[in-house]
Amino acid sequence: MLVRALLELREQLQGSLFTRYGECRKPGCGCQEGALHGPYYVLSTRVGGKSGFAYLESERVSEARERVKSYREFRAGLRKLKRLNEDIVSLLKRYQAVASRAGGRRIGLAATA
Repeated sequence: MLVRALLELREQLQGSLFTRYGECRKPGCGCQEGALHGPYYVLSTRVGGKSGFAYLESERVSEARERVKSYREFRAGLRKLKRLNEDIVSLLKRYQAVASRAGGRRIGLAATA
């Protein structure tokens, strides 16, 4: 079920989405009085150790936000899957140790620790 849910998160975008406002510093502009320019929507990414950013059109912001959310859900799901797999391996090793001791006793061999 978890793997199926992870596979459904295909539309992903690694990064952060934020809004910024700017000040042009031109004399007489309204931004000097606090009415900043914007909002500007920025997608910040980090791939291969290099960071970058891109400005998005306002029509693309909700799509980008959903894809960033999908990426975060995917990463969280992978962490959960990793923990589950580690638990399974641990349980199987414990089972193998118990079964091996029990099997040795059944055929008359001493169990080794």
